[in-house]
Amino acid sequence: MVTVRYARGVKITKLKQKMTALVLGSVLMAGVGCSSMQSRTVLKQDGPYPGVRSLGQNYPEADWGAARYPAMLIDLPFSAAFDTLALPLDSLD
Repeated sequence: MVTVRYARGVKITKLKQKMTALVLGSVLMAGVGCSSMQSRTVLKQDGPYPGVRSLGQNYPEADWGAARYPAMLIDLPFSAAFDTLALPLDSLD
């Protein structure tokens, strides 16, 4: 197993680094949420790509403040991917 030495002599393996990145990424995604799910359940929007279309509504400036635009940018690719996968179901409506 390959180890990396930092300035204080602490050894951190590559596996621990990958697990830390995975946990931080999961926390970030859980904190941001998914615009696609919110637009389908809370806002009851129909049609194709409701998560991408209502991205601004799902992140109100009063609630998010300065973090609104970074959160929207992080959520956009995930909402677009989920909306693409749900496109056959959306066309049935």
